[in-house]
Amino acid sequence: MKNIIIPQKYRLIINKISDAAKETNFDVYIVGGFVRDLLIGRESEDLDIMVSSKLCDKNERLSGINFSKFLANKYKLRNPINFEKFGTSKLFIDGKEVEFIMPRREYYFENSRNPRTYLASLKQDALRRDFTINALFLRLSDMKILDFTLNGINDIKNKTIRVTDIKNCEIIFKQDPLRILRAIRQSLQLNFTIENKTYDAMKISAMHIKIISSERIKNEINKILIENTPSKAFRMMNEINILTKIFPEITKLNTSLRQYEYRTKDLFTNTMIILDKVTNNLILRMSALLFNIGKHSIIHKSVDTTKIEIILKRLTYSKKFIQQITSIIKNSIYFSIYYSSSWTDTDVRKFVEKCDNELDLIMEFLKIYSNNNKTCIKFVEFKKRIKCLKSKNMLYVKSELLTGIEITNMFNIPPGKLIKKIKNKIKEMQFQNPDLTKAKAIKIIKKNINTIIKNYR
Repeated sequence: MKNIIIPQKYRLIINKISDAAKETNFDVYIVGGFVRDLLIGRESEDLDIMVSSKLCDKNERLSGINFSKFLANKYKLRNPINFEKFGTSKLFIDGKEVEFIMPRREYYFENSRNPRTYLASLKQDALRRDFTINALFLRLSDMKILDFTLNGINDIKNKTIRVTDIKNCEIIFKQDPLRILRAIRQSLQLNFTIENKTYDAMKISAMHIKIISSERIKNEINKILIENTPSKAFRMMNEINILTKIFPEITKLNTSLRQYEYRTKDLFTNTMIILDKVTNNLILRMSALLFNIGKHSIIHKSVDTTKIEIILKRLTYSKKFIQQITSIIKNSIYFSIYYSSSWTDTDVRKFVEKCDNELDLIMEFLKIYSNNNKTCIKFVEFKKRIKCLKSKNMLYVKSELLTGIEITNMFNIPPGKLIKKIKNKIKEMQFQNPDLTKAKAIKIIKKNINTIIKNYR
């Protein structure tokens, strides 16, 4: 085993923890993914410290909490945040959040992800963890690695993801089915292979993902989406039948692209191609993932994003996030189908207005999407037109020229739908002439007010 080198940004923090432990009756260990990342030379952000008492202490369950309190007092830090029910504590040291925990074992109730925790030995704690590569302990007193599963170090060398207790691998996934997504995500992140028995257990346990909260599933999906080649993870999810539990709408994308460009590929394959090619950005990646669901829902020259909204709400995404995704998908599909050289500058400005704050993201998405089909020529032309109009300061219309109150006072019209109709008329004139002034708009409306009122009635 090579010498352990603590990253510079954590060196002082870990030295403080180690020095403090020498003044107490506690043994302290770095545990989990941080140790794994030290061994493979990967940067880690989550520092977890396990604290056990050297003495037979009836309060040993509170070892992590008591040690964090000692640290806070010694270095004059803000008081730790304690969770006595679980024997854990969070403390900010030099701007980094550090979690202090006790060695524990867990008992899970049927169909529940909320375990009852008990004080345990270090080995029991290691064996209740998910994978061998995440069950290594680094003892700070002598910087020695403890591998209680006997497979952790070798699995890191062999780039293998394996459950800590291979004889009970189905139980490990049934107790916390989110571990299935964690295995897939870590396989993608680390470029590790999932061991065969572990993979088979993931397939058998996939049905139990239903007991996991949408919030926790969303967090794993987000991490997967921002990795390189996320399609590998989604293909794996599809293969073990967990994708149908999370994104059933995507697993149904198995029909031919008869009316679209990819006649030799099914929609699922097409989705995976776009997903990998899109820039590493959560919003763009999610748009790519759901794009063909939107494209499959074109009704009367409009894109119905209801299904996309349902999917994202189900996974507890924010209203703003949902709005961004639906805007990108709706406008990208509209452009890919309906844009042509016959669009006038007015049409271009209307499209840009519809895109609103998502214009840059939509252009980025179209750039990738257009590389895969006949949209390419249209996109190149459209991009030139946007650049030309922008250089002339004629791409965007000015903000509202006349407020509803001004229209009411000027034309003696009560608030209501007629005011909205007049404002829409002014907006239409702005699309045709972005240099339209307020004075010019008033003059035109005055000249045509009787006709507007007549047509309204």
